[in-house]
Order: sequence, then structure tokens, then C-alpha cells
Amino acid sequence: MDRDQRHLQLLSKLQILFGILNVLVTLIFYSGLKELSDAARDYLGQTRPELQVSLTIGFGVIFFLIGFAILFCIILAGQCLARYENYRFCFIVAICECPMFPFGTLLGIATIVVLLRDSVKQLFLKNSQESQPAS
Repeated sequence: MDRDQRHLQLLSKLQILFGILNVLVTLIFYSGLKELSDAARDYLGQTRPELQVSLTIGFGVIFFLIGFAILFCIILAGQCLARYENYRFCFIVAICECPMFPFGTLLGIATIVVLLRDSVKQLFLKNSQESQPAS
């Protein structure tokens, strides 16, 4: 059991670090992209109607917000791993990390392998039973 707790604590720290670093990289990437989009907006404004320019920028903002939501979920899953809570959520986030090659893939697979252990499932189950109020 001690081995599982150490693995979950390590995975928790790695998940949180991975999420924070991705947020920082995303912010840097989109700040550079904003400068490029300003120049592109001027060009598109000359060649396309205003509605198409608005749609292009709008979809960029939507994808940015979806990316931030995914990164928030990764950080939240790291916190849940540390507290042995929300087994299903942690498992789904680990699966969703796998396409984020290469580090997300490694972290997602490692998290899935640890979460599939029966002793880890029991640890999450025990914690969820303790947190429920007695009736």
C-alpha cells in the first residue's frame, strides 16, 4: 500500500507540474499568435468580409478556452490523485492526456497503469467511504 501511495503522490505532482507548464506554454504561444493575428486581421479585412474575420478569430478564442479547460482538468486530476478522490475523473483525464505526445502520453499511460491496480482502487474506495457522512 505504501508503494501505491508514493506512486500516486509522484503522479499527482507530475500532473500538476505538467498542467502548469502547459498553461505557461499556451499563454506564450497565444501571445505570439495574437501578434501574428493582428497582422493577419488587417490582411483578411482587406480580402474577406468582416463576418469571416470575426468567425476566424472567434474559433481561435473557442479553441483557446477549450485548451485551458483541459489543462485545468489535468491540474485538478493531480490534486484528486493526491487526496485519493474521484477515481473515474482521474482515469478519464489520464486517457485524455495520451494524445498529448510525448510527455502527456507517458504521464497518461503511467497514471492508467497505477490506477488499474486493485490496491489503488481499494485506496480510492476506502477514502470515498470515509468521506461520506454516516446516516
